[in-house]
Amino acid sequence: MEKEVWSKVVQHMMNEIQIPNILSSLQVVDYDLLQITHDSIHEFIYIAPFCLPKGYSWHSKSAFLTYHYVACDQTHRSFLEALAGYYNVANIILRSVLELVVKGAFWECLAHKKFRENAKVIEKEARIRIGEFRGTILNWLNDIIQRKPEIEDELEKISAGIFDKIAPLFKDSELEKLVVALKPKVVLNQLSVWKILDPYRQDEVYKIYRKLSQEVHVIPDKTDIGRRLIRRKEIFKVEIIPGELEEFLKVLHKIMDIAIVIELNVLSDWIIQLKDKTKLKERLLTLRDLKLEGGFRKLSELIEYEN
Repeated sequence: MEKEVWSKVVQHMMNEIQIPNILSSLQVVDYDLLQITHDSIHEFIYIAPFCLPKGYSWHSKSAFLTYHYVACDQTHRSFLEALAGYYNVANIILRSVLELVVKGAFWECLAHKKFRENAKVIEKEARIRIGEFRGTILNWLNDIIQRKPEIEDELEKISAGIFDKIAPLFKDSELEKLVVALKPKVVLNQLSVWKILDPYRQDEVYKIYRKLSQEVHVIPDKTDIGRRLIRRKEIFKVEIIPGELEEFLKVLHKIMDIAIVIELNVLSDWIIQLKDKTKLKERLLTLRDLKLEGGFRKLSELIEYEN
């Protein structure tokens, strides 16, 4: 490709990425809010390695940690889309982030016997009938374990193994109903009973999920053109709307606090077993500075916990 053509291609791509809009966003938004929101994303990914005790394997929490890693990547993409002026896309990705963290925690818990034995919300609210089968995803997993008991120990050691066990559910329209029955409110209720959301209440998290669902279901006012019409902007030009950007950053910051709380609760047994908590104590100061109140409170409790 000729150098001149290459230069035009690069320039065209830069324009599509909306680099000028990103620069404008950095200038018009409250810098302190921008900084703590961005740094909160990094804090979410930083904490987990400091929770791993010597001699333990990360594989025992791999169901959550694989979702955790993807959630961090998607949060960065959401952040950049908002800076570029694509608020609907940014919020749609943000709902995906929340769902990744919640579902990652949920599958992690189901991989472990102590949670499966205390899953009354699922038993009550996610029961369905498929032909002669009547039950929940718990029955599906317990049947698999009953046929091959060693699977139970395998899941305790490598929790991500649960994905292999549930994979057939997504390939059969009837069996998939077992997963569909796990509606967001059911999953959040169950996580709340398991203390995975603490100190947040399930209704607080669900309220944010429902708000972001308006973006996914493209409520007219939540499209970017709808946003511009309301503010009497040029409807076919991607423009920075400071109020929308600020609101997005506040929601992202709150979701990162929720995500860190869930992360700490999922990894709580690691933290309790950790002999040297120096690194986590340093993160505690960072959580305070980033105004991640839920994360600060939860980590404080876990650091002070005595065996």
